[in-house]
Amino acid sequence: MEKILITGASGFVGSFLVEEALKNGLDTYAGIRSSSSKQWLQDERINFIEMNLSNENQLSELMHEHQFDYIIHNAGVTKSNSKSDFFRVNVEFTHNLVTSSSKIKSLKKFSFMSSLAAYGPADFQENKILSNDSEPNPVTTYGKSKLRAERKLKEVAGLPLLIFRPTGIFGPRESDFLTAFKAIQNGFSPHVGLSDQWISLVYVKDLVRVIMDATISSVSNKSYFVTDGNLYKATKFNAIIADKLGKSPLKIKVPLPLVYAVASISEGISRLTGNASILNMDKFAEIKARTLDCDISELVNDFDYIPKYDLPSAVEETVKWYKEKKWL
Repeated sequence: MEKILITGASGFVGSFLVEEALKNGLDTYAGIRSSSSKQWLQDERINFIEMNLSNENQLSELMHEHQFDYIIHNAGVTKSNSKSDFFRVNVEFTHNLVTSSSKIKSLKKFSFMSSLAAYGPADFQENKILSNDSEPNPVTTYGKSKLRAERKLKEVAGLPLLIFRPTGIFGPRESDFLTAFKAIQNGFSPHVGLSDQWISLVYVKDLVRVIMDATISSVSNKSYFVTDGNLYKATKFNAIIADKLGKSPLKIKVPLPLVYAVASISEGISRLTGNASILNMDKFAEIKARTLDCDISELVNDFDYIPKYDLPSAVEETVKWYKEKKWL
């Protein structure tokens, strides 16, 4: 049985990747920290490995012992009060893992979970679409760290590498989009800026399925943006959420200068308290973007990628899960 390691396995996307690996009959190893929760990792077939990605010696020993066929590096930092944390975890720790794993003779694929943020919004592109031919223009520290990690991985000779840049990921177990669901549940549907914002999305179950298909395929040394293939007005997404919640929320336009002021204050408070804020200046840079369109034609051509969920059915399933778990 082929062996796969999934780092960051206890989180939102990581736990779904573990489930997808098990569906594919792989001997699945969940890479977690000693402090990680296992609430989404209850299947008895899961093998757990406590990993310290800062410890190169430990990583080398683990890679030598297990000789994985596949590695999906999903672990990383998406929120932090310290900009240096993004580069330490997302770049240095990634380098530590790939240095250790590149010595595995049986390694067939190293898949890296990057982000659309590594290339920034499509606003800066002449045709307003992100593709592998686009010039990266990350607008957040997180995005800059992911781009640097990508470039370091590409420098590793002989590495059978795949890079994935998903757009906004939503679904059960996700807590960032939950903020929007809660606002609409409470009767408010905010829209930031006076002009339309066009967003791309991907449902977590569609995302992990294509990542697993790609990882166990013969394709390597390529990069892919991942969306459901559509572009939506942000107001359309909110309207679908409202419909599935059975709500008729008050539509509110929030001026960008007001969001900027709140983000600035919130970031200042975060520095004082040490608690990372959902709304900060990096988040404002994302909100300010007007279009997040991506070219997924290579993903479709290489893996016959067709999402199983349309947006209404994905939102409906997410709402059902949130309510069952009392998150809404």
